[in-house]
Amino acid sequence: MIRPLPEELRGLLARGEVVFSLKDAVRELLENALDAGAKRVRVELYGGGRERIVVEDDGQGIPLAELPLAVEPFATSKLLDPGRITTLGFRGQALYALRQAALLRIRSRPRFQVGGGLLLARGERVEVREVPAPPGTRVEVVGWEGEGSEREVAELLRRYLLHYPWLSLAFFAEGEARLLFPGAGLKEAARLAFGRVLTERLLPVEREGGGMRLQGLLSGPQASRTRPDLLFLAINGRPVAWPEGLLKTVRRAYRELLPEGHFPVGVLNLTLPLEAFRLRLDARKEEVAVLEGVEAFVEEGLREAFQRHNLARSLPEPRPLMPLSPPTPSGLPPLRYLGQFRGSYLLAEAGDTLYVVDQHAANERVLYEEFQRRLKEEGLKELPYPVLVELSPAEEVLLPERQEALASLFALEAFGPGRVRLLAAPSFLHPYPLLLPEIFREALRGEGKSLTELLARLACLPAVKAGHPLSRAEGQALLDALLQCQTPWVCPHGRPTLLALKEEDLIRRFGRRSGARAGGESRPRQPEEGLPEEPWPRGG
Repeated sequence: MIRPLPEELRGLLARGEVVFSLKDAVRELLENALDAGAKRVRVELYGGGRERIVVEDDGQGIPLAELPLAVEPFATSKLLDPGRITTLGFRGQALYALRQAALLRIRSRPRFQVGGGLLLARGERVEVREVPAPPGTRVEVVGWEGEGSEREVAELLRRYLLHYPWLSLAFFAEGEARLLFPGAGLKEAARLAFGRVLTERLLPVEREGGGMRLQGLLSGPQASRTRPDLLFLAINGRPVAWPEGLLKTVRRAYRELLPEGHFPVGVLNLTLPLEAFRLRLDARKEEVAVLEGVEAFVEEGLREAFQRHNLARSLPEPRPLMPLSPPTPSGLPPLRYLGQFRGSYLLAEAGDTLYVVDQHAANERVLYEEFQRRLKEEGLKELPYPVLVELSPAEEVLLPERQEALASLFALEAFGPGRVRLLAAPSFLHPYPLLLPEIFREALRGEGKSLTELLARLACLPAVKAGHPLSRAEGQALLDALLQCQTPWVCPHGRPTLLALKEEDLIRRFGRRSGARAGGESRPRQPEEGLPEEPWPRGG
């Protein structure tokens, strides 16, 4: 039942949004249809929307007696409790705003009503009469002068289908079909929004518990953007902007899968208890805040989805190598693992020297030289799927003269003007498809250090992070692997991997006269030649 809102709510709601553009007008009418329980909606534009906008649905309709009230300001059937909003619309201003800007024609009939009603409204003039009508509502806006385009309306409709994939929707412009969707489900809605190729790379996400439900489709590591502009969210069917905390939660769940600053592509549909989120009544209707429990629920749902699809990247486990015998390739003596400091630094000894090793920098160096070796020994391997690279005119000119240099890193083919497809690359690049176009462009421009810088960046991604605890065996294995490197002193970025502290420095700093023998201590007895070294030195 449509009724005027009380005065105490009108002041709050008046500070919210009003209809400004063609997209806003279509959105308000579409949301009215969805709130009315429509299963089928038809949208039509004539003259780019300026001549006529039509939205027709098979929803519950408006009783004849309530038609005049439907176009009055702050009159709605939806808002009962401002703290428990269950509908998309709630302000009761959209039809009134359209009536002030254009001729509004509404034909409607509830299923229980014999015959329908037709309302004509413009400015202060309102006329109602009985007419034959099918069940549902048809709204026509004639002479709309707001800004907007057909393309924006199409994008809006595709966005809503991601959140209402069961909806049968038809969109016509100038009498020609632009979008026909039979309510075929989320995967088909995603094909409309993201395209067929990208949709095939989206992973299903689903979780339910504690009165909350999460459903959606998200990209894996092979597709992302530097902005979250293709990452959509709805809460209880309402398309909303991402709350800052929830967006950080998604980024945190992807932290080992995507490069820093990148966001996945896809859609998440959240169903929450009304007390778990808050809608801003005095702002645009897509601004919401959620409880921390919602963030934890979403993060766990994403992690479960990644685990189901084997996307949860584990930290690399350094493999023990064969026992080392000096000299090592670097000339460093064998290092014996003593312990780990603050989960980030390995403590080791060799002779009269104590070594402090940065575990992340050390693992970077190991991986970097491993990549160099594999590139030399394995060559190029076919990519799981071709990677398309868009070239600028200047880059396209360079392509013929750089073919031979590029062949050492990529197998490729032309793919139309200003485009190439990468077909093969070194196998260690396959897990990083997002970097491939950038790497190709660097090689195309002939930047001398591009390969070195590339390998350094790639080595950083999977290397053991600071704060990650290592067992004694893992720590020793990492030390052994570092000693096998040709240049173990620095990481690929030029930072030191280890620092050495001589025993004589310790003696001087502690103010002692001599080494371990001072004060009655005895030095560890060096193992006799041919006898195995004891695991720990005897004495103090």
